[in-house]
Amino acid sequence: MIKNLSLFLLLLITITSCDDGDIIVTTFDYDRETDLSYCNGSLDTTDLTGDIQLYNINNDTRESIVLNFSKNGFTGTFTDLLDEDGFIKVDTVKTVELSTTNRIVYRRFNGDIPTDYFCQDIPPSSPQVSQEYVSLDGGTVTFITSRIAQDDNDGIPTLANAPDGYNGPFESTDPADPDFDTDGDGIPNFLDQDDDNDNVPTSIEISDNIEGYRDPATDLPDTDQDGILNYLDVDDDNDGIITRYEDLNALDNVNIILNPTDDLNNDGVPFYLDDTATDELVIDQYRTITVNRTFRTLVIANDITLDNTNADDQITVETLELGRFDITVNQILEVD
Repeated sequence: MIKNLSLFLLLLITITSCDDGDIIVTTFDYDRETDLSYCNGSLDTTDLTGDIQLYNINNDTRESIVLNFSKNGFTGTFTDLLDEDGFIKVDTVKTVELSTTNRIVYRRFNGDIPTDYFCQDIPPSSPQVSQEYVSLDGGTVTFITSRIAQDDNDGIPTLANAPDGYNGPFESTDPADPDFDTDGDGIPNFLDQDDDNDNVPTSIEISDNIEGYRDPATDLPDTDQDGILNYLDVDDDNDGIITRYEDLNALDNVNIILNPTDDLNNDGVPFYLDDTATDELVIDQYRTITVNRTFRTLVIANDITLDNTNADDQITVETLELGRFDITVNQILEVD
């Protein structure tokens, strides 16, 4: 006789084997704080095919739980900055149906489990599996991927990540704020390493190495004293030639080098900060914006049935939080 036990998350499961009457106790001690691991390279964000194996090993109880599923574009990340309503996108949801290829496997072993057990091409002969439950067709697994950290690290903080004692400008995280995306390139300032699209990185334009007038309120450079700080000013010296066009040697090499800071007059001052230098080279290409972002994915199984491969037992679970995993990537953000 097959026994079905309806279980809720973290509920102690007691199963009586139909074969020999032994009592087997399974805790399923998994929740949203459980750390899930994956093998090196399996979540390569440039490879959208293949299979992924997420797993947790608990050597206190000598048990493991593994989720195998086809990637089908899943990377544990997303590149969108805004959602369909124009708000900052914070999460995305993907659901897969359990099948012969997408499945959950719970195992207990007769010894300690090596940390790389599931990443070896051929599993070791020891420890041996003493108990195994495999999910049947039906049921789903939902992946809720949230962005938990991101920053352009350009030296201008948001209000939330400003250091103590900071008295300079902040980068807005509110899409309704007029200063959310100053240069209108589709990349909000708090993720934009070049806030005015002049091909001089913000971190350089606020540097202490820039000589000349500095705004008294923020102590940041405002070379032409027009009230617009250099890092937001498309024409830093107010000579009528935008900074991006004062990159006169950009095309000197086989590969274009977008760097107005290395075009210097006889005094060693960059042309883009010299209001007497008015030569120009029209360049409507922009620096690559690369941002470091960290994502966390919560993995939840719903309405699953686990079948004992060595006995006539089944476990039915309504909701089981398998755990979570993080991934940190450098993403290139496209300029509109």
